[in-house]
Order: sequence, then structure tokens, then C-alpha cells
Amino acid sequence: MASVTLEVLHRAWLKRLRDEWQTLNRDKLQNRLKLPIFLIDRASKRLGFWDPRQRTLGISEQHIWQHPWLDVVETLKHEMAHQYVSEVAGIHDETSHGQAWKEACRLLDILPQATATPGHAPETETDRMLQKVKKLLALAESPNVNEAEAAMAAAHALILRYNLDVAKAVQSVDYAWRRIGLTSAAIGLDWKLVASILSRWFFVECVWVSVYVARNDRMERQLEILGTATNLELAHYAHDFLHAACASLWRVHARAGLRGSRREFVAGVMMGFSQKLQTERAVHAGRGLVWLGDPALGGYVKTRYRHLRSMTSTGVRQSEAHQAGVNAGQKLRIHQGMHAKGTGGGLLGRE
Repeated sequence: MASVTLEVLHRAWLKRLRDEWQTLNRDKLQNRLKLPIFLIDRASKRLGFWDPRQRTLGISEQHIWQHPWLDVVETLKHEMAHQYVSEVAGIHDETSHGQAWKEACRLLDILPQATATPGHAPETETDRMLQKVKKLLALAESPNVNEAEAAMAAAHALILRYNLDVAKAVQSVDYAWRRIGLTSAAIGLDWKLVASILSRWFFVECVWVSVYVARNDRMERQLEILGTATNLELAHYAHDFLHAACASLWRVHARAGLRGSRREFVAGVMMGFSQKLQTERAVHAGRGLVWLGDPALGGYVKTRYRHLRSMTSTGVRQSEAHQAGVNAGQKLRIHQGMHAKGTGGGLLGRE
């Protein structure tokens, strides 16, 4: 990239960092901090720094270039916590991540980095649930069609029972959010359709949010999913799997010289797969597993986003490619081992 272009980007990043800092200082710290000097740091071994003597707050150029802006803002908050310790608490001799810094992290709504003795974290309910689903998805790779279909149906029944228990829980449920997939100035139909499947069948709510993309210096759209920790992991994996499956299936079917476009084919895959899940859900309902929704999750979404509007999608032509996609989608089974490269693979694919 030409240096002049990089200089323009640096100026845009500095303005954006200053704006983020001012918003956080106002909303979280009641304007107790004084505006520092901002710097784009060329160092490669740190994400950011706070220099109390020079009153300089630096964020790594490499960090801004390589990571989502949401991560950059978390680093900014981390350095603001250090600024708070030195300039508000007036402490200069405690360890870098001492008690005053932890208090600043609480005010800024960030978690202090863990400093516990290395070791295995205790297994959580989410871990146990994911391991059960992972074993079933491994069976879904079986060349025996009946065995593979039964394994996927069992995985869906397990997830359904989990969510029915969550919805009936007397105690409050902890919900969270996660941004997944690529950012884009325009949302493609295939991305909209995958999001629709996640919200309909994978027990999460989906919201298309505007995010700042530093390398392009512009606002783009990205998918945010909201739900329990378990459902976020499962939906993230399903999201990446479906995008990878669509790409793989289209490559195979395109060689057959189908009449129609990739857009029509992928829409067909999503339709066929949704029909398959609808059939499975009806079978589960016949066994007494009836999903009526999760009002508490809806309340969490409304608290996070007070003003939401629905997104429309244009139709597709009923071409040969579309029907081939429907047929392929009806045969599609989510299993281990397929990821959409670059969309942020989910936990189920890791060992």
C-alpha cells in the first residue's frame, strides 16, 4: 500500500480512537480522564501501551490492521484502565494489573486478564454439552446413510431438550453475543439465508450490525448472534459449516452444467436444508418436544437493541440450479470437519 494511503488511514484511525475514547470516558468514567496524546504504534510485540510520563496512549498498527475493530476497542479500554490508575487513582507503584486496575476494568466493563496458575479450567455445562454433540456429529459422517441421519437427528433432539430445559429454568439464564463471519458493505443473499436458518433452528437471535472496518476506513455489516454460551458455539459452527458446504456443493454441481446461477443454487440448498430440519422438528414434536420460543432471550435482545427493523430478501428464479440445490439441501448433514475458511471456525472443529 502506498505510504500516502497509509498516512490517510492513520489519521482516520486516530480520529476514530479519539472518538471511542471520549465516548467511553463520558459513559463509563463520567469524564474523569483527561484527553491523552494518541499514537499509532509501530511496535510488533504489543497491542497497546499507556505512558504516564508522556501522557501517550498507543495502539499497535499491526493490531488495527489484522483484528476486528471490536478487539481494538477492548485494547483501548485496557490502556484507559492503566490511565485511570495513574491519573485518577494516583497510584504509581502497584503492579501493572493490581487492585486499582481491576476496579478500573470493572468501570469500563472489561475483564482483567487471567493471571491464575496455568492448568485446566473446570469443565462447564457448555463443555459437557458440546462434547455430547461432537460425538453425535462424528457419527453423522458415517457412510451408512441411515446411521448418519439418525446421529444428526439425535444431535438435534439433544440440543432441543437442552433449550427446553433452559426455557423452563427458574433461575435467570446468562445470555451473551458474538460477531461471526466476514464483514461486507453489502449482505449477500446466501449470508441472509444462513442467518435465517440459525435464528429459526439453532436457538439464537441474529442481528446485522454496523461495524467499523479499519483497513477500509468505512462502516460495513456483520452478523451478530445472541443466546446462551452453548447455543453460540453450536450456531457459530453451523454458520461456518453451511457456508463451506454451499461452496463445496456448488463446485460439484457447477461441473454438471446446470442452468441457473450460484445464487439460485445456494438459495435452494438453504430451502432444502430448512425443510429437512422442519421435518425433524415435527418428529420431535410428536414425541412431546415442542419448542415455543424463549421470551427471556427476546428480552435480552430488546435490551441490547431497542430499535430493530426486519431485513427483506428478493426472491430467486425456480431454475434447474435451484431445484438441484433443494435436493442437495435435503440430503445435507452437519458433521465434523468442514469449515468455511476465514469465517472464524467454531469450537466444535477444534481438538
